[in-house]
Amino acid sequence: MRILIVDDSGVTRLLLRSVFEAEGYQVREASSGAQALKILEDYTPDIVTMDVHMPDMDGYETTARILEKHALPVVVITASADPYATATAMRALEAGALAVLEKPSGPAAADFSQRMHEVLQVLQVLRNMAQVKIVRRPRKLEGASGKQHSVPQLINNTVNNTVNNTPQLVAIAASAGGPVALKTLLQTLLLPQPWALILVQHIANGFLLSFRDWLASLSALPVAVAEEGQILTPGVLYLAPDGVHLGFSAERRVRLHTGPPEEHLRPSANYLFRSVAQQFGKQAIGIQLSGMGRDGAQGLAELYKTGALTLVQEPSSAVIDSMPRAAIDLQAARQVLPPEDIGLLLNLIATQLVPPNSLGKRE
Repeated sequence: MRILIVDDSGVTRLLLRSVFEAEGYQVREASSGAQALKILEDYTPDIVTMDVHMPDMDGYETTARILEKHALPVVVITASADPYATATAMRALEAGALAVLEKPSGPAAADFSQRMHEVLQVLQVLRNMAQVKIVRRPRKLEGASGKQHSVPQLINNTVNNTVNNTPQLVAIAASAGGPVALKTLLQTLLLPQPWALILVQHIANGFLLSFRDWLASLSALPVAVAEEGQILTPGVLYLAPDGVHLGFSAERRVRLHTGPPEEHLRPSANYLFRSVAQQFGKQAIGIQLSGMGRDGAQGLAELYKTGALTLVQEPSSAVIDSMPRAAIDLQAARQVLPPEDIGLLLNLIATQLVPPNSLGKRE
């Protein structure tokens, strides 16, 4: 398997090269975004690792330009202690990077082995899923286009049935490529949203607070990290904390668990959806977005069985379609829609649950 390392630091490139080659990877290097783009004209790696804080062209811009032309998995490796670099890493996720990892500071650092283990774990996942479909991200398709969107007429019955259930919670699962879908979904939502929203997003430890702040910058919804014993407030988006499963008690309070990972993940989307199915049943809405692997599919199927509305991202609109397809294969989806139409559907349901003339505010 071939890796292209993009980093302006020769020391970092040497460090990553030595570790990757020891694991059997073939490595090429680029010291700038411009050089990386040049190399990719006649070289196709299996994975690109991307520094963020580089002169002239940062990692966000380089990632965006790569994904305009090449369907390649990009893994961002950044110094999380640098607030600017961390914020830009969130922008790289928005552009379609699959993961954000903390950059090892050097072999002498106390956490060097842990940092490199995390990097190698992500690369191994990508190696094991070499046939996973990556979607190019032409920027001319992003942003407001002025196009009028509408939800198909057949969804009217879905709206009516869901309103009759009076949903209290929207549970969302996302992994690789999820931030791209989340940006579209959140920017489509109108206020007020008459339910709490809870999100399990697979992201490297240490980036959760930056991810929270990035989501808050996209949406008029307040964004918070969920806490043990909490009763969730309608109209707030809550994130599952690092390193724990998130579920709910019989009183519908947040319960955080340190049980074994599921599908090698903690927090697990399956864990969340199962708990939501048990404690909320058809008074919940489940949403499965872009991601690699199968996490969330089984749990969403259990939520479906309760009579709840379950929505799955249209695979062709996902940066990584594995998680949506897994849910569809289990017949866990009541509707399969692109992220913007998922948001429009939530708005249609909300209009039936909030006082007249109060829905319509957007960021």
